[in-house]
Amino acid sequence: MKVTALGGCGAMGRATSRELAENDEVDELCIADVDREAAEAFAAELPGTVETATVDVTDHEAVVDLLADSDVAANALPYAFNLDVMEACLEADAHYLDLGGLYHKTQEQLELDDRFREAGLTAVLGIGASPGLTNVATAKAASHLNRVEEIHIRTGAKGGGEGFAYSAKTILDELTMNPVVFHDGEFAEVEPLSGRERYEMPDPVGEVEGFHSIHSELATMPYVFEGVREVDFRVAFSPDLVNICDVLIGLNLTSEEPVEFEGVETTPREFLDFHLDRQPKPGAVEEWKSFRVDVVGEADGERAHYRESVVVESRLDDWGLKATAVWTGVPMGIAAAVVGRGDALSTGAKPPEEVLDPEAFVDELAARDIVIEEERIE
Repeated sequence: MKVTALGGCGAMGRATSRELAENDEVDELCIADVDREAAEAFAAELPGTVETATVDVTDHEAVVDLLADSDVAANALPYAFNLDVMEACLEADAHYLDLGGLYHKTQEQLELDDRFREAGLTAVLGIGASPGLTNVATAKAASHLNRVEEIHIRTGAKGGGEGFAYSAKTILDELTMNPVVFHDGEFAEVEPLSGRERYEMPDPVGEVEGFHSIHSELATMPYVFEGVREVDFRVAFSPDLVNICDVLIGLNLTSEEPVEFEGVETTPREFLDFHLDRQPKPGAVEEWKSFRVDVVGEADGERAHYRESVVVESRLDDWGLKATAVWTGVPMGIAAAVVGRGDALSTGAKPPEEVLDPEAFVDELAARDIVIEEERIE
């Protein structure tokens, strides 16, 4: 199979590309990026023969031409481009995967379900870490239950260096957009950074403080797990990063109200995104990323509670990548091979919990030292 990794030499895409380059099922890999020079330099580090291409994702015909001979497109670009790449995949007859759409974009992407199904194609919406691994873990826990009633997702980290771990725009969106929760069978919006809670993550992460954040799991789980009454998501960023964002928000620098400066009209947020995107990203440093998913329901007439958890460490010696990239990019690489060989559970545009076999996927992850532990809480 041939897989094209869009943004495949970016912060998250590098892990996807490395996973694909080391997978014997992938006969051809193309790393496509707006920066061809960076793509070629990265491709030279990978095993086997890796093609590169220049791509401007805003040029629809160019993306279609790029994907015309690909079986699968693994999209590691910013989530704002997800729909554009999906449309190109439909025209190019290629399967599609991405790293998530922050709830609202995911809702728009789900509307392409019929078109992908009619084309005999699979689009996996959100197969990074969260969304992605969290969805697969939830499906695995739910497989033990006759009925799912509650789903609680928590994430945390230790180490990782200073600054923004990935796209500053995406992180600011996560911290400034109204989070969505599913409470007592109904959706509700809550305030950004609300619902602060201290919780324990697996060693060595330990206790962290998390808060509600807008995430794609809430766009799909209440529908996939019929009868569920409670679904929530909390993320724990580093205190330093939260403090930085608190200051930016407090200074109104995340405002999208237009302002004029020296004859140029822009918004504080537009300038902030431009500026932060050009700042150096944290290097490959030691880091541990973790999530915990608690799924509660009924099994054989009794209340049952299953917990799925994972800790992922940086891969510095062989890949030179921190844990954020590893646990985000590797799952998409694995899923691209699953979809490419025809092992997806269905066609259409669907979330991971609906289209990937959780047992088989967890086994694939374990083979890459990403081990999701399961326990029944009594």
